[in-house]
Parts: sequence; C-alpha cells; structure tokens
Amino acid sequence: MLARRLVLILLIAFGGQSATLADADKREQLKNLKSRIASVQRELNSQREKRSSEQKALRTIETRLGELQRQLRNTQNDLDRQQRKLDELATRKRSLNRQREQQEKLIEQQILAAYQLGQEKKLKMLLNQESPDTLSRALVYYDYFNRARAEEIESYRSTIEEISAIEPAIQKETEALEASKEQLSAQRNELAAKQRERAATLAALDAQISTRDQKLNAMRAEQDDLLKLLQAIEEEVANISLPDSYSPFHTRKGKMAWPASGKQLHRFGSRRDGSSLNWNGVVIGSTKGSPVRAIHHGRVVFSDWLRGAGLLIIVDHGGGYMSLYGHNESLLFDTGDWVKAGETIATVGNSGGRSEASLYFEIRKNGRPTNPSQWCRG
Repeated sequence: MLARRLVLILLIAFGGQSATLADADKREQLKNLKSRIASVQRELNSQREKRSSEQKALRTIETRLGELQRQLRNTQNDLDRQQRKLDELATRKRSLNRQREQQEKLIEQQILAAYQLGQEKKLKMLLNQESPDTLSRALVYYDYFNRARAEEIESYRSTIEEISAIEPAIQKETEALEASKEQLSAQRNELAAKQRERAATLAALDAQISTRDQKLNAMRAEQDDLLKLLQAIEEEVANISLPDSYSPFHTRKGKMAWPASGKQLHRFGSRRDGSSLNWNGVVIGSTKGSPVRAIHHGRVVFSDWLRGAGLLIIVDHGGGYMSLYGHNESLLFDTGDWVKAGETIATVGNSGGRSEASLYFEIRKNGRPTNPSQWCRG
C-alpha cells in the first residue's frame, strides 16, 4: 500500500520536471526509483509480518472508518445539494403558478375587450374617422392590441411548458434525495458496526501492553515507523516547485494559523507519558469531526494509515519543509493533490488507537522536527 503510494508520489514529482529531459534519462531514473521502492516495500512487509494480528486489524478497521467518514461527508454534501435543488425547483414552480394566474387574468381581460370591441364596431369607428391622422393612429392601436394579445398568449404557453417540464425534474430530485438518505443510513450503520469492532480491537491491544516497558517499546516502534516513512519520502521525492505567486514557507514563520482549534495537550519537546521519549510535535485536543486545515500551500505526499499516527496526511511545502497531521477521523485529500493554506484537508479523530479526539501536528525542516509554536500564531 505504502509502496504504491510512493510510486504515485514519484511519478507526480517527476511529471513536473522539464519536458526537455531525455527519454533515456527518464527511463534510467524510473528504473532506479523502482529499485529503491522495491527495497522499501520489502522492508515494510517484513515489519508488518512481525506485528500482532490486533495491530493489523486496527489498521484495517481505522482505514475503513476513515473511508466511511469521507463517504458520509460526501453523501451529506450530496443530500444538502439535492435538497437545495429541490427547494429551488419548488420555489420556481410557485413563481410560475403565480405568473400563470396573472397571465390567465390578463388574457381573459384582453379576450373580453376584444369581444366588446368586435369587428363591426372597429369597422364603424374607422369609417367615421374624419382625419387621416386619426385613422392612422386607430389602425396602429388595433395592430398593437393584436400583437400584444398574441405575445401574451405565447408567454402563457411558455409558462405552461416550463411548469410541465419542472414536474419531472422535481420527481427526479425527490427520488435522488431518497436514495441519498438510504445510502447515508447504510453508511451510518456500517460506521457504528466498525466503531464497535474498533473498541474490541483496542481492548485486545491494551491487554497486550500491560507493562511500562511494553508501552515504551510500542511508542519507539511507532516513532521508527514514522521516521522510516519520512526518510523514504525525503530520499525519493524531489522538492516540489511552487508557483511564483506563492509565498515561501519560511517567510510565514510566526504568521500561520494553527491547523485545528483547541488546547495543546502535549507540547513540543515534552516527555511522552513520563518516558525517555520526547514529543516531536504537539497534540491538540479538539472536537471529533472538526476541520483540520493545511497551514500553508503545498502538495500531499502521504495520505494513509500509519501505526501510532493513525490516519495521517503529510504536506510538502517546498524548501525542505513538511507538515504532518495525525490521528485524523478522515482524510479528505489523496497523495498528489495540491492544497491551499487554510483548506480543510482532514477531520479531527482518534485513529491510531487513541481514546480521545485530538490532532497530532508536526513541522519538519529537512527531516528534523521543529517547534510548531515558532511557526503558528495564537
């Protein structure tokens, strides 16, 4: 899974290079990259074989939970859009019906006026005109009257046709709305089942880690996984080229907003649960499902589950800078996607085996962690 994503990252990175690069050089580069990827894949596969069945199950469950949360979000957006469309159609229908009633009244008045006037009265009036100018004005008036009546009838016909066309459109949107509601209900049921499954898996994992030493070893293994991932990304992916209009990451130091709202539960450099390990980032306590926003523009270079970090998204900002966002509930962008500063890229969750909702956030420069508080304001 990771290797396939790295291949995608590399293809995207090299796709942005100069078109004048010789084909032979491209083939040689791709050959070297594939060789390196194969090596990384063998290493990761070897590590996975050593993991407990509960860890594998947690990965599968939380990955599916993230997919479900993303699907729920998309389905709810579809539902909202369909409801807005249905409301617009209903409003238009009411407006057309009022317009139809007004047109019917106007046509009725015109028909009555034409009947009262009659062709005989019109002829008599024309024959009694003494002035040629008066006669001319009378003829223009009658022509105008007839044209206005014809136009009003045509407008009425158009209104009737639009009302006839809007009925099936309303029916179609109503059916689509009902289908989306059923889909949303099914997704919520599956989500609830997966959440129960996750709770049982976490209980089994907690039973495995019964001592302080076991917990420390587990945290070290999680740190090693993240470090290996970052090293693989840094070695295989060239820094991205950003448009000239974009501000370099380093120029925004101390000016960027935090990626999520909430209190910092763990600060950069502090001890992890009283162990000898330090936090390489910060943990922000926040509401589950609340937005996680990119602190700066860049390209997503990883969007997947990782032991310890859970559903993790990493953004490369160029110049050797990367930002990492972990423990997410769902990931809203895929590897290779561009993101803008302030754009919602994930939602806060508790993936990676955490009990409470929070965001793990790191900033790295050339692979080395740096204090996020020096970069983000507030």
